[in-house]
Amino acid sequence: MMDDLVMQKFSTAFPDSEGNYGDKPADMSIAVLIIGFRNNHPLGIFAPGVKQIGEFFQQMVKDLEAHDEEFGLMGMTSWVNTADRKTQNEGMNIGYFKTVEGIHDFAHSDYHMKAWKWWNANYKQWPHMSIYHEIYHAPKGHWESIYVNSHVSGLPSTRVKGDDGLWRSPIVDASRGLLKTSGGRMSRSKGTEHDNIGDGWVDPYVNSEKS
Repeated sequence: MMDDLVMQKFSTAFPDSEGNYGDKPADMSIAVLIIGFRNNHPLGIFAPGVKQIGEFFQQMVKDLEAHDEEFGLMGMTSWVNTADRKTQNEGMNIGYFKTVEGIHDFAHSDYHMKAWKWWNANYKQWPHMSIYHEIYHAPKGHWESIYVNSHVSGLPSTRVKGDDGLWRSPIVDASRGLLKTSGGRMSRSKGTEHDNIGDGWVDPYVNSEKS
């Protein structure tokens, strides 16, 4: 069950086009797309329309990942809400893009329009089905992340392509330097906020073997 965990404190920092990670965290803007569907029928996943909309979502993700450079996609993760009902009636995808324009380009591409037109033509007969999306634009210096002994998901699951054609992961050591603190990871401090928290405070990651 511990397979594929990154056993240390780590964060995300995207390299530039030449593959250099630099010394300034959060030095690029990102756009986040949250898109999903919910089924409110008592039959759960066996309700009318669920199979079709699920297939459309799966295909959209495949198409988007196959054309990631075209739309500026850096990565996408999928989630299922199992808390509300045992029927696992809600699915959600979170995608990280370089720009909001990239999200809009995908939304108006044939890959997404197929599902959009299908939904518009059928949603009235299935009032138990709901769809949604949210878009967030985080300018550089306005985002950060931290993970400890975690699997690779969310921002760490993204990647960027350099001018040399190589794809690079944004996973970086967060046990020292600016990346030790939230303010540092947003390039808003020198990463020293934890130095004077008070008596008894010990940063357990600074002297880790992975640092």
